[in-house]
Amino acid sequence: MSSMTHRDYWKEMNPMRETVNSFFDEIFTRLPGFSGLGEWKPSIDLIDKDTDYVLMADLPGYTPENIKISVQENSVHLKGKVQEEKDATQGDFQVKERSFGTFSRSIPLAAQIKTEEARAKFQNGVLEITLPKVEAPTGHILDIETE
Repeated sequence: MSSMTHRDYWKEMNPMRETVNSFFDEIFTRLPGFSGLGEWKPSIDLIDKDTDYVLMADLPGYTPENIKISVQENSVHLKGKVQEEKDATQGDFQVKERSFGTFSRSIPLAAQIKTEEARAKFQNGVLEITLPKVEAPTGHILDIETE
């Protein structure tokens, strides 16, 4: 009686699948012909705290020196750049997923802000920007004069 061994073909194909996925990731995020299609943008949270907005952006690998913040009356524009690290050791990458390059992102705001009072701090790869809102006019109730 012959003994049949069971082969897991899906498991055997896994390295090939990972190679193909990596190839397409590289095409859509690195080649100039596809610029913008796979452009990395930082994840953000925008919190409305009545008197101001707080914008938090995840920027791992960045430092304050390679981030630029431009604040307008009703938007915030973030730009950044990270250079690829040149490792002194020789060898071939087995996995290369960390990104480098530039990003640019504009975040519109529903209310006007006091640009001169905006503040930013950076800690542990998280950028936090506090954007005080312009106080909305409260209006004035008029008395009606009679003759």
